Amino acid sequence: MKKIVSTILSTVFTATVFGQITTTRVAPKAEQIDSSPYDSSKNFLGADPQKYIGLELYLNGMAESLQKYGYRNFYVDYKKTPLSSKSNIYKSTDSYSSKYNELAGKYFMVMDVIKHPKASENEREYGKKFYLKIQEKEGKDVIYFEYNAEFESEFPFIVVSFFNKLKQTEIGKEFTVRGRNWVSSDAMMDMKTGKPLSNFDAGGKWKCVDVTIEDRYYTLSLILENNKGEQIPLGFKKSKIKYWAFELPEAEEYRKRFGDENWQLILEGKLKIGMTNEMCELSWGKPKSINETVTSGKKTEQWVYSDNYLYFDNGLLTAKQ
Repeated sequence: MKKIVSTILSTVFTATVFGQITTTRVAPKAEQIDSSPYDSSKNFLGADPQKYIGLELYLNGMAESLQKYGYRNFYVDYKKTPLSSKSNIYKSTDSYSSKYNELAGKYFMVMDVIKHPKASENEREYGKKFYLKIQEKEGKDVIYFEYNAEFESEFPFIVVSFFNKLKQTEIGKEFTVRGRNWVSSDAMMDMKTGKPLSNFDAGGKWKCVDVTIEDRYYTLSLILENNKGEQIPLGFKKSKIKYWAFELPEAEEYRKRFGDENWQLILEGKLKIGMTNEMCELSWGKPKSINETVTSGKKTEQWVYSDNYLYFDNGLLTAKQ
């Protein structure tokens, strides 16, 4: 009888032990640090700002309409609350920013990269923020720039080695333009004379002869030249977007695949029934959304743009609206 009772108690005790609900700590995602050396292929390094250490930065200018606001995020002491006083703003103005004329065009060396002091307290708000410890090359002032890994638009510098590499890789490239003015709604102008171009039709051939910063909007640009010696600035970022231009080898490959007639329509941003969805995307760009229906032996798509719709059957354009 004692043996039976003992067996019952043992069973109850075992069930009790294994029936308890527990929680187990899961370690947070480990910080991934890219230890590969900087290869000068990017200007903005996002979540890898430590690669800026030892690099020279050039503080780019601003369009004239923005110069009155000065530069932001330059501080004397990163440990203080950045906007605690104007004295902590490097070369401060009355509006808690740094004076444009005293910083524009300056060169800085990156001495260190420091994680934001509040990152350990509030990872969500400060985890992507760092301070670049920089030294002004001429005056030797050591200051701190607040760097946000999420917003390239807030990074006002151009890495000198990145700029030099662009000169090596981009000068000599040939482009086919799409005849769209990427500067304004006016006629495209020859940057040397200020006069309208003699010809800026879709399909025109241009060659990159320089890489520079144009002084109207202070955009890092490729200087393209046609066979008449006319020149235009093409923003570096725009040069990588097919809406504006194609590198000539790529353009020639498309022309061979699609035929002269279809390729010219694509360059002009036009469509015709029977075009493939690839041709339509090159001509009009990616749609905002795609509504797809699949039935037996047939795939139908509706491409939604801001003011237009395209309809495809098995990848071929059947209607536009």
